[in-house]
Amino acid sequence: MNKILHVIDKLSMDGVNPSSVALCFIEWIKHRDARRYDVMVASLRPRDAASQHLEASGVKMFYLDKGKYSFANVGALTEIIRQEKIDLLHLHGYSAANFGRLAAKKCGIPNVMHEWAVLKTLPHQFVMDRWLSGKTDIAVGVSEGVKEFLVQGRCVPLDKIRVVWNGVNLNNFKTAESSKIQAFREKFGIAPEQKVIGTVTRLREEKGNRYFIEAAPYVLRQFPNARFVIAGDGPLREELETLAKKLDLDGKLHFAGFVSEVAVALAAMDIYVMASLMEGFPFALAEAMAAGKTVVASNAGGMKEMIQHDENGL
Repeated sequence: MNKILHVIDKLSMDGVNPSSVALCFIEWIKHRDARRYDVMVASLRPRDAASQHLEASGVKMFYLDKGKYSFANVGALTEIIRQEKIDLLHLHGYSAANFGRLAAKKCGIPNVMHEWAVLKTLPHQFVMDRWLSGKTDIAVGVSEGVKEFLVQGRCVPLDKIRVVWNGVNLNNFKTAESSKIQAFREKFGIAPEQKVIGTVTRLREEKGNRYFIEAAPYVLRQFPNARFVIAGDGPLREELETLAKKLDLDGKLHFAGFVSEVAVALAAMDIYVMASLMEGFPFALAEAMAAGKTVVASNAGGMKEMIQHDENGL
């Protein structure tokens, strides 16, 4: 049996709700061939509320808690590799990739560096990636755009990169209980005949939510009965709520906060919008498409590979 250790910088963005990568782990673990693969997960951070979601899947967890930039992580990972007789390290995130590649080479096992997004190149990380370039066995990019970023921004040789597009479980988005859909809309006073334009997102600068909000008044001029919903939370929530009030969108644009049942939120929408400035191959957009929504997305990152304009979206 092959033993694989996934190493991730952190399991959540807010310390409470699992990140999309952590949720992906749960799907991978659930559908792996347990006769061939024994999967474990190590987080560089301490245990938090999001950890229970992975622990519930039965996977063995490790919490290093050595500090994001501490080289003590190399020793901690080395100890786990030797103790558990790990065959492969699968690395997610800058720090995980930095310390994981060093630990893998120290122990003589291969590593896979998995890049999920196109990010701004950080000078100190660029130096690290140049130094560690020869220690990368395989790098996975979730889109052709991410593949380009791996070459130019992370110093990975082209012949070591494989593109593996993100996927979603279609069964999770085929149906949602009508009573839950109705309750979601009624919560915001949205009538059955009103069309809902929405998004499921993190309220961060790179997600472009400001542009979604700023576009709402223009839509309302032509379709005054339309309503808007932003599902998700993040550090810009207060700022975005202030913007919505400034644009006189009270009662027309609603902030739903974090939603645990994404399929229900999507089912309550008629049109899905993703206004991100940069993306790898976004799960949220794939989920909206799996739910059969009409999608409108910015022409950025992996979204260009997901949508053929005027064919399966705009």
